[in-house]
Amino acid sequence: MESNKNCATVSKRDEYCCVPLCNGNARIHHDLSFHHIPKNLEMRKKWLVAIRRDEGPQFKIGKNTVVCSRHFKEQDFRWTPNRKCLTKDAVPSIFDWTSTVRSRKMPLLRQPLITLHKDKNSAELDKIISDASDSEAENDEILEGNHSDKEDEVDNIHLSCQRKMRELQLLIEQKESEIKRKNEEFSDLQQKYHLERFGVTRFSFDDDLIEFYTGFPSYKVFSIFFSALRPIASRMKSVYYNSVDDVNIRGRPKSMDPIDELFMFLCRLKCGFLTEDLAVRFNIHASTVSRKIITWTNFLYFILGSINIWPEKERIQEHMPNDFQIQYPHTRVILDCTEIFTEKPSSLALASKTFSSYKSHNTWKGLVGIAPHGAVTFISSLYSGCISDLEITKYSGILDLLEPGDQIMADKGFVLDKLLKDGVTIATPHFLCSDGQFSTTQIQENQKIASLRIHVERHIKRVKEYRLLQSTVPLSIAGSINQLWTIANLLTLFRRPLIKQKN
Repeated sequence: MESNKNCATVSKRDEYCCVPLCNGNARIHHDLSFHHIPKNLEMRKKWLVAIRRDEGPQFKIGKNTVVCSRHFKEQDFRWTPNRKCLTKDAVPSIFDWTSTVRSRKMPLLRQPLITLHKDKNSAELDKIISDASDSEAENDEILEGNHSDKEDEVDNIHLSCQRKMRELQLLIEQKESEIKRKNEEFSDLQQKYHLERFGVTRFSFDDDLIEFYTGFPSYKVFSIFFSALRPIASRMKSVYYNSVDDVNIRGRPKSMDPIDELFMFLCRLKCGFLTEDLAVRFNIHASTVSRKIITWTNFLYFILGSINIWPEKERIQEHMPNDFQIQYPHTRVILDCTEIFTEKPSSLALASKTFSSYKSHNTWKGLVGIAPHGAVTFISSLYSGCISDLEITKYSGILDLLEPGDQIMADKGFVLDKLLKDGVTIATPHFLCSDGQFSTTQIQENQKIASLRIHVERHIKRVKEYRLLQSTVPLSIAGSINQLWTIANLLTLFRRPLIKQKN
């Protein structure tokens, strides 16, 4: 019965050899036979000792625990008419750890002294002692010769090691010089890449192109502006919109340097590049461009909007140009309105509110004020194009900033006499009299006001040089148009002076 149980197994399921380091598998190795561990306790113990396995939590013998035929000798098998079986006393004996036999080196020992019993005769004792002494002397000579040979061998090994160390040192120096050269080439390629790819570094040596793309007069001014923003901009996170009323903040790793993100925003505002165009230029996705533009719009709106641009009266008088000091010394601000074209909304109500009869187009309307020396001092929000100059001045809040003794300079459309505080005056061109003619004094005053009021129109022209506001603004950025309008006005403070002072 035992031998029948140790016959080769025929199974339709996978059976694996349980011997360590063996990969025998019944489905893969069809040339192997697999044999169950015998149930006889004595034979089982022999098998387990042979395969170096012990029953326990990690190894349990079951109906599928088998040993493949690799681990048995030829004489361990016998053939029956039906299958190949093991003999009754067969034990596995061929393993990976027994296939290689290592030869052990015998230690070099001195010949032991020969001890004899006292009952031996003295002649034999002397002869044996003499032979032993001769043999010991020969061994000493052999050892001394071996010692000298070993010293020569050690010297040769030492010289060989020194030679190899020198070779390795030369190889290391060669590799270090090669690495240094590769690093220099990589630095050159990296610098070339930065110079060739579209970014602020590429135009850092051309102030004219910097002014064309960003509006800043030079790369130095642009770098100073960014240096002031860097501490906060480095921690800025991009925003994206899931819906109209849902704004999320996402802290993803930045794919661009912050200075290039600012440069991309200014290219969008100053040159009016489309989102798809910027995506190609900066090698990023169009949706990434949109998120970064929205992020930098909100960021610059809050940062630049926190600057107090309304100066005190003493500062206005300190920088007052000579023309104003002679003719209109109390001028505090020069006001004017401007309109920005926008697409026509699909809603008829919104289309009628944004329609400007003066421009015959759908527009956004804003009020700006500059100091007599040319710096912008007031920026209103944008209103729908149907609003009048009088209403936008009333709702913008500019009248609350004026103090008694101040004077406003504006166009003749600003009829503000009933809205001004006590002590506040306004200088506007004269209206045509009923007789259809201006007096000589009125003509002279109109010319003076026109020559001084022209500076606010020059400021508006600078704002319109940001081509995103110069062309028809799409409704897709209507949610950010007020921020963009404010940023464009505030960025004029970093450009060249609007009015050149005369000595």
